[in-house]
Amino acid sequence: MKLNVGVIFGGKSVEHEASILTAIQAISHIDSEKYEVVPIYVTKNLEWYTGGCLKFLDTFKDFDLIKRYAKRVILVNKEGRYVLQKVGVVKSEVCELHLAFPMVHGANMEDGSIQGYLNLIGIPYVGSNIYSSVMAQDKVFMKQVLMANDIPVTKFVWFGERFYRNKKEELFKQIDELKYPLIIKPATLGGSIGVETITQKEEIDSTIERAFKFDSKVVIEEKISDMVEYNCSVLLTPNGNITSEIEEIKTSKEMIEYGDKFLVGDALKDSSIERTCPADIQDKLRKEIETYSLAVFKMLNMRGTARIDFLYDTKNKKLYVDEVNSIPWCFAHHLWEARNISYRELLNVMIQDAISVEVKHQEMTLTINSDVIKNTTNAKLKEMK
Repeated sequence: MKLNVGVIFGGKSVEHEASILTAIQAISHIDSEKYEVVPIYVTKNLEWYTGGCLKFLDTFKDFDLIKRYAKRVILVNKEGRYVLQKVGVVKSEVCELHLAFPMVHGANMEDGSIQGYLNLIGIPYVGSNIYSSVMAQDKVFMKQVLMANDIPVTKFVWFGERFYRNKKEELFKQIDELKYPLIIKPATLGGSIGVETITQKEEIDSTIERAFKFDSKVVIEEKISDMVEYNCSVLLTPNGNITSEIEEIKTSKEMIEYGDKFLVGDALKDSSIERTCPADIQDKLRKEIETYSLAVFKMLNMRGTARIDFLYDTKNKKLYVDEVNSIPWCFAHHLWEARNISYRELLNVMIQDAISVEVKHQEMTLTINSDVIKNTTNAKLKEMK
């Protein structure tokens, strides 16, 4: 019998469209001999839909097609069965799921939100858990954890909106300790959304205000002027964690923008982005990138696959971890194919890992029998401290 795998994508995120592209591409590579794919699209209004039409990109160019041909559903636990149930007066079952596969990007989805919901329902799912996802998505958490474990990150300060409004003088003293140029980022977004470079102090206030339109938490970090970006992915396999091929990304732009990630073929040739895989680097730097990638993956207790983004200071010959992606754009499949691991095999390994986690989960003690309620009276409850 095939396992029904619910591929969840979309959601209330600024990376909504990127999630659709990742899911549609990955769905076509999931092993159809082993798994029955059930697409589950979450709209920006957080309505859930399922239906065969959601496997095709053209469907998302006209939302009326989704409302016409897909079924609006909710995911429920029916006595241990995970069911997509129609929304409406007649709450009929659409299908049963055995496993969920989140293919979401960005805050409100990838950041542990969807993982928490799936945990609450009880359905097993592919990839990292809540804790790993939160730390990877939040640039402040990520940097603090890595710094505490001697993993290099660029010098930074962070703050919330209340601190910025009420203690601006104290904040600016912290910022004065950084060297210009500076990069200002929303702390929990990805895809370079809301990221800006500033070269002088007079630009700080207006740039921070724009960043707060995307997030309530902001990071300011030193920018490396002479820099090359390297990407490396890590995959959890039955035989341990392994690294993908390393990709080098160069650009003549001030920074790589959100739309740049979607450039392929002739569009990439005509852009200012230069991607090289495998990266043409010395063995020492390659080893350093691989070592740090494995360390970060283990440190954040990640599962499935993740992509670690690095910044390399070419002037000072120093490597920094920039970001961690718990659900990489298109699962960084091109980095694995460069290591002769096909997209289908990559997804198979991830799904099999989720199955093994669920087997272990069923062996664990998750509840205990207790007489606490039975033996407590209303009088005793009032006296409790």
